[in-house]
Amino acid sequence: MPRNTTLYLDIDDTIFAQVLPGSAFDLRPCVITQLIILGRLFDCCWLTSWPHSPGATPETEMCVQTLMRALYGHRVNDTFRYADWDHDHPDGKAGFVLRPDQPANWFWLEDLLSKGERDALAAAGNLERYIAVEPRGPWGFLDAVNVLFRRIGINADELRNVAARPEWFDRAFINDLV
Repeated sequence: MPRNTTLYLDIDDTIFAQVLPGSAFDLRPCVITQLIILGRLFDCCWLTSWPHSPGATPETEMCVQTLMRALYGHRVNDTFRYADWDHDHPDGKAGFVLRPDQPANWFWLEDLLSKGERDALAAAGNLERYIAVEPRGPWGFLDAVNVLFRRIGINADELRNVAARPEWFDRAFINDLV
């Protein structure tokens, strides 16, 4: 599969979540492996409020590049782009993905959208390109990735073609290991 589809990804409530009731935010199971594989399948782009690089980060905050290095996700840094979106745009992040200079072929994995973002996507006829990520529990990200795979027809053979194992995207398999 060519990497001609852009995949926009959020961080908070998407790859990090309150996995256990009442817990702190944790990285969801197998996310780094899944992100690396997504980077082989798609033109991935962080669409997040997190700053991108150490130079753009206040001393007391974490940036995406440092986070990924700390999580042994340096390969994610090598393949993912970063969306420099207007935090004050009335349509929020949807204002970025809908800009005319952005790719026409895209999907977006994000926790629940604001009404304005949802309305903007619907008005542009692109609501089906947004895939909701359940913001709590261990499986929201994986479930959303599997929805994406079903929508565009990525199967086990295509995963193997990018040196991935289909079981890395199988909730039951992962759950049995953890």
